[in-house]
Amino acid sequence: MFEKIQGFIGKILKQEYAKASIYYVIANIIGQGVVLFSSAIFTRMMSKSDYGLVSTYSTWVLVLNTFICMNLFISVRTAYIDFKDDYDNYNSSVLTLNIICGIVMTVIITGITQISGMSFGLWEVLLACVQSVALNIVNYMLALQAMKNEYRQRAFMMIAPNWTHIIMSVVLMLIFTGNLYMAKISGNAFGLLIFAIGCIAVFYRRAVPKVIPKYWRYSLKISVPSIFNTLSDLILMQCDRLMLTSMVGTEETAEYSVIYNVSSIIVAIYQAINGAWLPWFFGRLKENDEKRIRQYQSYYLLIFTVFTCGMMTVSPELIKIMAPGNYWKGISYVAPIVTASYLIFVYAFFSSYLLYRKRTTRIAVNTVFAAALNLALNYILIPEYAAVGAVAATVLSYLVLFVLHLAAVMKDGKRYFSIRRMWLNIIGTAVYGTVFYFVRNMWVIRYAIFIVFVVAVYLLVGRKMLVKFMGENK
Repeated sequence: MFEKIQGFIGKILKQEYAKASIYYVIANIIGQGVVLFSSAIFTRMMSKSDYGLVSTYSTWVLVLNTFICMNLFISVRTAYIDFKDDYDNYNSSVLTLNIICGIVMTVIITGITQISGMSFGLWEVLLACVQSVALNIVNYMLALQAMKNEYRQRAFMMIAPNWTHIIMSVVLMLIFTGNLYMAKISGNAFGLLIFAIGCIAVFYRRAVPKVIPKYWRYSLKISVPSIFNTLSDLILMQCDRLMLTSMVGTEETAEYSVIYNVSSIIVAIYQAINGAWLPWFFGRLKENDEKRIRQYQSYYLLIFTVFTCGMMTVSPELIKIMAPGNYWKGISYVAPIVTASYLIFVYAFFSSYLLYRKRTTRIAVNTVFAAALNLALNYILIPEYAAVGAVAATVLSYLVLFVLHLAAVMKDGKRYFSIRRMWLNIIGTAVYGTVFYFVRNMWVIRYAIFIVFVVAVYLLVGRKMLVKFMGENK
């Protein structure tokens, strides 16, 4: 038995993209783990009101990040296929445009907020803009490292910025105890800025910055339509918190945000593995290798389904570690939020294909529709049902987005996807979530059900997949 396991691990490690996935998962566990468990620190250092304000500020940073630099890092993926022979010059040139856009937009946003008399303070707005630009540059580096399969460097970039900005926030909060909210967001902004400056130095060491109009036009053509997609995606993920703050209050937002942090682990792990999956997927699409794509997609789906159900199982204990007892009420709606995060993972197969085909406008149209639906449902449900209404709106909106993306690939891309397996995995996750809801407070039964589930998956499907995988990689 031990020899079989050893042989299986050895075959995985011989595949470069599989090795990269392992690096990314470990890096994400370390990087996101410290973010997750820092909640245990910050929820105890800050009042629920201040913690809710930090969550709302973080949402605005993510919104700004979608357009403050024109979402230019999105073009890195397709440019690797189209300009591979001049890739360093492409990235140096487009990063220069990225920085110019960030500076110009910061001036405009700061000016508008001051002239219009909005309630945001100047320092708060500047911090949000600086953090957004820095995050954009770090994301640019992560996208580049994914496409070049620089998995060791990318693993470092997935860990170090998170540790740095959390440590800086804690230090500043211990110094400036009179304004914990501003101390926290200052640590976030300056921690990311340090790494953004380092990324710029690396880019310009590889290729001297220069203006290349051809590359600027190409990047804008790919990236600008994706702004609507990314912004709409953020509305789907974040507007519930903003609307909870305005309609119910910051304390409800704080409680909801802690629960949402658990499901964010699933998205973070998917994004980590996707750093290895996407270059491999693009390469197989270029070779029209539909059989291998569907086969490995099935492996990926099964593994992630088991992982998602596992996260659901341990979520009550995670939440109790992350936050004090007055946050625990939200455990009752962990299952639907986790299921919504799982839907993000599944429909990403379709959006990756549409990105490869440069159909970013279709991605944007689908996501805008789902975001508009989410806003409408939140507006209707939150006043009546508070956080429970936000949860229902999120799940329904992501399900609609999955169906819209599925429809978008049916004409010319259906052969690349294991659609039946996708539906089976989605239904399986939803059923497991329903069972979890009824046993969420009975930890012995909860873990026993998960063990039975894992054994059943292995016996019914997993064993055959392992045999097939081993045979394909002799």
